[in-house]
Amino acid sequence: MGSLFLLGFIVFWDTARTELPAFNLTVSPKVFPFAIAFLLMGLSALLIINIVRGDGAIPEGLEAGDPIEKSDYKTFALVLASLFAFLLLIERAGFIIAASITFFGITVAFDNKKHLRAAVFGTLFITVIYFSFTHFLHVQLPAGILKGI
Repeated sequence: MGSLFLLGFIVFWDTARTELPAFNLTVSPKVFPFAIAFLLMGLSALLIINIVRGDGAIPEGLEAGDPIEKSDYKTFALVLASLFAFLLLIERAGFIIAASITFFGITVAFDNKKHLRAAVFGTLFITVIYFSFTHFLHVQLPAGILKGI
């Protein structure tokens, strides 16, 4: 709850101090980040109110008073490693390869047993995203080793 509020505050602060060139626009590019910041801080406030009232969350399938299992650090580590791999690969290998590896890594972290289907679906999905951004929105994502294909 505190980290959610902190994240909202960081988004708010960063958006507020960002300087934009003089545009004559009806809607500023800062509107969406400010909305996200207020949403994060508002949700954090609601969580704080629920905790103060004593409304604790009970995991699905358990009843009040049942022991709660420890966190699954293996899944967390695999997701974190997949995201770190994305950071390392995005410039060198390109968006399609880096995002496909990240997608596959996260599916493995959440115990998906159909690895081939996850890899194929992830690669197709990421490829559609890549071409949607580059051709329709004209936003250039890193091509990496697939440049020119």
